[in-house]
Amino acid sequence: MNKYGKLLRYELKGILRDPMTLMMLAFPVLLLALSCFVFPRVIQGLPPMEAFAARTVSLLMVLFISAFGGIMAGSMATFQLLDHKDEHTLHTIAATPLGLSGYLLFKMSYVLLLSVLSVFLVLQGTKWLAADAYTMMGERLLDRVSTPQILFYSLSSGLLAPVLALLMGGIARNKVEGFAWIKGSGLLIFIPLLLVLPAFQGARQYILGVFPNFWAAKGLAMVLLKESDPSNLGFGLYLLIGAVYSLLLYTAAFRLFLKKQQY
Repeated sequence: MNKYGKLLRYELKGILRDPMTLMMLAFPVLLLALSCFVFPRVIQGLPPMEAFAARTVSLLMVLFISAFGGIMAGSMATFQLLDHKDEHTLHTIAATPLGLSGYLLFKMSYVLLLSVLSVFLVLQGTKWLAADAYTMMGERLLDRVSTPQILFYSLSSGLLAPVLALLMGGIARNKVEGFAWIKGSGLLIFIPLLLVLPAFQGARQYILGVFPNFWAAKGLAMVLLKESDPSNLGFGLYLLIGAVYSLLLYTAAFRLFLKKQQY
């Protein structure tokens, strides 16, 4: 356990010395501030006659803030992995008793933890501090989802972070390429927003199933909207499929990263 403690201290030093990763680590707090103080003002600023628009904006904003945590944690981990590439320290790590595989498992474990905590902090914090701002049909949207459901959603959604970190860290050769990949991965944030479009209702929703964050987002959207479409699965089943899919992608990304380091 002592070697893991030393490794964790080394990782923390790496995070604290890099302004980019430090900013990403603080991002959940910034996002919570936006969801509790800025977004409510946007919703309240809509004209009274645009009630439907206000309800739609409320739903979209809840889905938006729920999608951000895992992607930002994955981006932070990508920059850390690319730091190792730029500094040529991965081969040194591979020569240690822990090995590159052991190091990656350790690193992705705490990345997953940060991702889950980030998603939970933002959603649960918004539910505690600003639930009145997000309403639909006179009911507070976030009252429809319980704390255990938010926790399970965070666990399933948070698995996206290590997948993105290993995939982008494996493909990109340096930080410049990594930044381009990270900007591209930001498109995943908009996948949950597509769930409210008529084009992706009913059985057509599963077109989006190729994206790993669709499954957890759909489970959350179903609870928020109280959907009863016969094509829908249960909340738990959506989250379970999303978790299994993410774990399969994680295994593939893990192998890809190790393979890329052999060249």
